[in-house]
Amino acid sequence: MELRDFDHATATDAAATARGWADVGPWVDALVDGRPYGSVSALLDRARSLAEPWGAPELDAALAQHPRIGDRATDASSSREQSSMRTAHEDVAAAIAAGNAEYEHRFGRVFLVRAAGRSPEELLGELQRRLGNEPAAETAEAAAALADIAVHRIRATFGVAQLTTHVLDATHGTPAAGIDLVLSTVDGTVLATATTGPDGRAALGPDVLPRGDLQLRFDTGAHHRAAGVPSFHPFVVVAFTVSGTDHLHVPLLLSPFAYSTYRGS
Repeated sequence: MELRDFDHATATDAAATARGWADVGPWVDALVDGRPYGSVSALLDRARSLAEPWGAPELDAALAQHPRIGDRATDASSSREQSSMRTAHEDVAAAIAAGNAEYEHRFGRVFLVRAAGRSPEELLGELQRRLGNEPAAETAEAAAALADIAVHRIRATFGVAQLTTHVLDATHGTPAAGIDLVLSTVDGTVLATATTGPDGRAALGPDVLPRGDLQLRFDTGAHHRAAGVPSFHPFVVVAFTVSGTDHLHVPLLLSPFAYSTYRGS
């Protein structure tokens, strides 16, 4: 879906789309009334702002039909987000099922967490950690998780990558096109690949990144060799930590014998 489709849909159709992000009536109505947004970032900003006061009533509304972690999901979004559970070891799946039952007995609602980008072991660890919360603290965490899921689903709806980059060649003062990129975990598991376009920019999936330390490898040596310029670094690796679902921009300012980077926006 393109954002313009949401911006110009009927109120009924737009509400049906927004309800798939989070089934919280007043939030859905406010998002629909706030159209047009013009950019996904504006929509995301509005969605986050409207979700800030969420608490128990919003959780109860949204969780009425929400599947348990590890249960068979009946909607496409939940099924896709929980896809890692298909490979869960039997002991992990059993521990999650037992934890779900304990959680529901303790807090009176289904355990809610953003499953996308998390392994079964991570999901189990988060469930066990949150079982130790006091009820008020857990309601706050669950509401934040609901907002986290909504933001992820908005990004997925409009095909927005969570990670982008922009490489500039400081020697020539021009964008660095054709640089191959590899996004991976620090142990070498490749998550995505891309190549910078004519404007030196690229976007890399998945639409939500796993939390923890990742690295982005830029094949800068090949870029300099193609230009006939001697260089010192055969490639550049930028390591960074993912702690949430916010969009991350990792730019690179490049010269033959030096480079710099920072967290962009």
